[in-house]
Amino acid sequence: MATQICTEKIKLNTGQLMPAVGYGTWQGKPGSEASKELQDAILYALEQGYRHIDTAAAYLVEPEVGYAVNKSGIPREELFIVTKLWNADHDKAEEAFLKSLENLKTDYIDLWLMHFPQANDEFGAALEHPTPAETWLAMEAVIKKYPTKLRAIGVSNFSKKTIDELLAVATIKPAVNQVEIHPMWPQPELRRYFDQLGIHITAYSPLGQWDSPLLTHPDIIAIAEKYNVGVGTLILSWALSLGISIIPKSARKERITANINLIKKLDPQDKKFFDEFYLQKGMHRRLCLVGDGSRPTGHELVFGWTYEQLGWDTFSI
Repeated sequence: MATQICTEKIKLNTGQLMPAVGYGTWQGKPGSEASKELQDAILYALEQGYRHIDTAAAYLVEPEVGYAVNKSGIPREELFIVTKLWNADHDKAEEAFLKSLENLKTDYIDLWLMHFPQANDEFGAALEHPTPAETWLAMEAVIKKYPTKLRAIGVSNFSKKTIDELLAVATIKPAVNQVEIHPMWPQPELRRYFDQLGIHITAYSPLGQWDSPLLTHPDIIAIAEKYNVGVGTLILSWALSLGISIIPKSARKERITANINLIKKLDPQDKKFFDEFYLQKGMHRRLCLVGDGSRPTGHELVFGWTYEQLGWDTFSI
């Protein structure tokens, strides 16, 4: 079955149109030769049709993103650039925003996310203050002060618990919540809840991480062969069928191309297979932020907070 470049756009609660497929830059490596490789990868992604670039201050590659975006020659208004406020900067949101703006060498940022709810000190220890709600109010102050330099604000790694706490004080509703979603961790309840709130969900690590069992699962390989596509293309095509956006990351040209050339519509039985994949024994678990990759019990610390504090589900079948 033929694939085609995904040009679909998602309308956010701000009225902005965000491309449904973005190029992720997590694990991009700053430094001379690595910087050149990342710049070349971003430029190649833009050549292949990507118009949504996702980065973060914590990735330490905002300058590389800015360089590539400017070198591409693509009009700025055709691009959608996302970056994130790091945990150690919650107490200096305005300063952090201006630094990201400078690093990215752009006149404005389309979407700025709170990377995690919790604030950390410079050594990574969790702080009692600012709370997620306090940090959100600081981000609101930034967008109100710089309305031409910041188009929208949102969150990342937020649960029902943490978003409810934030919304209790918010005067601006987050535009996006960026969370882990893939066939082993589809988070249907979370997706429904945020849909009801009118907050769009973006999936990070939509193929899992590192040695993802999704990429070698025989049933998934068989379905991919039926469509004559790679496993990654198949999984990303399913993810888009959920009405979410995705930010796959790859440095390999063939994967960069494949990650935006997707199947427009899966057969109903194949979509059902992926919708219910996590119900198979041993297949319902996170693949990100779980330490050694084992199933989380809730006792693991994620930047100083437990799963309970984050409001994250630890259930696995």
